[in-house]
Amino acid sequence: MPQTATTTSENPLHFKTLQKETRYKDHYSKSLAQWDVTHSTFYVQTSFGDTHVVACGPENGEPLVLLHAMGFSSTVWHPNIATLAEQHRVYALDFIGDLNNSRPSNLPASLEQCAQWLEETLTALQIKDFTLGGISYGAFQAINYAGHAPQRVKKLFLLSPAASFVPLHKAFINRIILMAALPVKWNVNLFLRWLSRHRLNKLLAEQFYAAFKYGTLSLRVAPSVYSDEELHRLTMPVLLLLGDQEVISDAPSAFARANGLGLDLQVEMVSGVGHMMNLEKPDEVNSKLDLFLRGDPT
Repeated sequence: MPQTATTTSENPLHFKTLQKETRYKDHYSKSLAQWDVTHSTFYVQTSFGDTHVVACGPENGEPLVLLHAMGFSSTVWHPNIATLAEQHRVYALDFIGDLNNSRPSNLPASLEQCAQWLEETLTALQIKDFTLGGISYGAFQAINYAGHAPQRVKKLFLLSPAASFVPLHKAFINRIILMAALPVKWNVNLFLRWLSRHRLNKLLAEQFYAAFKYGTLSLRVAPSVYSDEELHRLTMPVLLLLGDQEVISDAPSAFARANGLGLDLQVEMVSGVGHMMNLEKPDEVNSKLDLFLRGDPT
């Protein structure tokens, strides 16, 4: 029936109707409009579905691939993108399986398949050697890929990685479950206020709410703790930034473990920030990222 055709989502694994998908995409577009650099958006095909890409920066710049936090999508990089794209050709990827603009046909169900998805996306983008960065769940996935293909990752930066070095607090897991089960505005805002003591960007907060109101979270690979053996595969220079107001895990324990690994790893505890540090103190985070990317000492 024609009515059914008009209400069928292009992304049925995340959105049950076209109307719900369209409402979410409206919020995504408003968030992305905050980027203060010229950018383009497009899709590349993988065996897991179509990956949505936001690209910006000089065409001849060294590639920089970004992986976002769960529920926030690639738009989360808006306070940082001008710094990151100053000298690099940036590719911000919407992780397949999370609530964003990618269109999954099947979902990565293991860390090996997550690495395969990224490998296929990079191949489609014709990217060989590159710098990789991520925040929260994106940082967890960045570690996974960097350990999978260390010869391709020139540098790696990690902001508030989910689990990875230490377990997630049970309080975080319980709050995520409660928020997803009851995605009304007051409950989602309650979660965001717990996640960060700072007032987060209004449009990003509204997009995050829209993701859970209109969509269904379908991530099949939960964040976990990497073994010493897995972390020792990170042979490239690594910058790890942790917040002293982190609530999803024990940041001091993560700091201590990372420092004791004997890697080419620079770990810093950033004062006065929680989990979403790139939104909370963007100027300070941008300065640290810029120095790392340029190879200057901090």
